[in-house]
Amino acid sequence: MKKSISLLLIALASLMLMAAGCTSTSDTTPETPVAQAESWSGVWSTTWTSADQATPVPGDDITFTQTGSSVTGTYVNPEYDFEGSVTGTVEGNKLTGTWSESGLPETSGTLEFVLSDDGNTFTGTWKSANDESGAIYSWNGVRK
Repeated sequence: MKKSISLLLIALASLMLMAAGCTSTSDTTPETPVAQAESWSGVWSTTWTSADQATPVPGDDITFTQTGSSVTGTYVNPEYDFEGSVTGTVEGNKLTGTWSESGLPETSGTLEFVLSDDGNTFTGTWKSANDESGAIYSWNGVRK
């Protein structure tokens, strides 16, 4: 009788262990991928402010190319005969980087742009490395 009860208890314990192995007890939730912002690639019509920091000035069209999280851009201003370039890194919907312009005088600085949810506009700021006041200006764009 003792042997039968022992065998019955062993069989019952084995069944419970097998049943426990068939269910997941993991408390981890699968990660939800972070939504990627729209690409910055394309041609953008821009406006910017300087001097009075309030009046938007029609800017130049910028052509951005995005590869992974890296963005490069170029623009040409035929009126004042200079070319500009933008280099930056995207994190989420934010592009942070630098700009530079060839011409007289040669200028450069930093920028920070934020892409809209629909990917068709950006709002941002720029600063000039040559501006001793440290003023921050706006630089906005609309996808063409």
